[in-house]
Amino acid sequence: MERNMSFDGGSLDGVAVHLAWGQLEIFADDVDRIQVMAAGDDGSVNDLRIGEKEGWLVVEQPQYGLSLNIMESRWLQICVRMPKEWKKAIACNTISGLLSARGLRAESLTLETVSGDLRAQRLNAQQMALKTVSGDIRGEELTAARLNVRSVSGDTALEALNVETLKCNSVSGEQAYNMSASFQMVEVTAVSGNVIVTAPVQAMNVSLRSISGRVRTEGIAITDQPEAPSVRVTGVSADLKLIGIQE
Repeated sequence: MERNMSFDGGSLDGVAVHLAWGQLEIFADDVDRIQVMAAGDDGSVNDLRIGEKEGWLVVEQPQYGLSLNIMESRWLQICVRMPKEWKKAIACNTISGLLSARGLRAESLTLETVSGDLRAQRLNAQQMALKTVSGDIRGEELTAARLNVRSVSGDTALEALNVETLKCNSVSGEQAYNMSASFQMVEVTAVSGNVIVTAPVQAMNVSLRSISGRVRTEGIAITDQPEAPSVRVTGVSADLKLIGIQE
C-alpha cells in the first residue's frame, strides 16, 4: 500500500518524524511543497499519522509502534522530500529503522536512532545533533556552527566536517572525525572507544584526561597557544590520535 501527501511549508515552524521500526529517508529536492510518501503493508500505512500539530508537520507511528504484534509480517518505508529553500527546524527519530538524510538545510537539525544505523550527507545547520545507542553513524560534508554527536556502543565516522564546535559522547564506540577546515574546539567524552581527529592544521591545543589512554600525533604539533584549535578528551582507556593534513 502507498500513501502520498504534500504540505505548504510556508506556515510551518518545523518538520518532525517519529518512527519505531520503519525506515526513513529525508532529503532536499526541487519541489515547492513538502512531500511525504509512505509505502508498506496496509495496516502500517493506514495507522501512520501525518498532519500539522502546533505549527509543525508531524509524521509518526502510533505510540511509536511499540504495541505491534511482532509475530505479524509488517514493513514500512517513509520518504520525505523537502524544498531546497527550507531552513527551519527538522527533528527525526527512529527506534530500529535505518535513518538516512541528505542535502538538508535547517536552523536546527536532530537525527536520532536507537539500534538503527544513521546516514547523513551534505547537511547544513546552525545546531546539528546526531544520536544513536547501538547504531553506527556515518556522515560526510556536514556543516554546522555546533555539532553534537552521541553514541553508546555504535561506531562514528564523519568525513569532510566544517564545524566550529564539535561535542562528542561515547562509551565504547570508535570515533573518527575528519575536518575539511580548521575548528575552534573538539570536546570528546569516551570510556574505552578510541578517538581520531584529522584536520588541515599544523598545531592543536590538546588536553587528554584518561587513566590509561595516550596521545599520538602525525604531522601536527601540540601547543599551549590559546588561539590554536582546541581538543579536549576525557576518558578511561580511550586513546587519542591527531593527524595534520595539507590543505
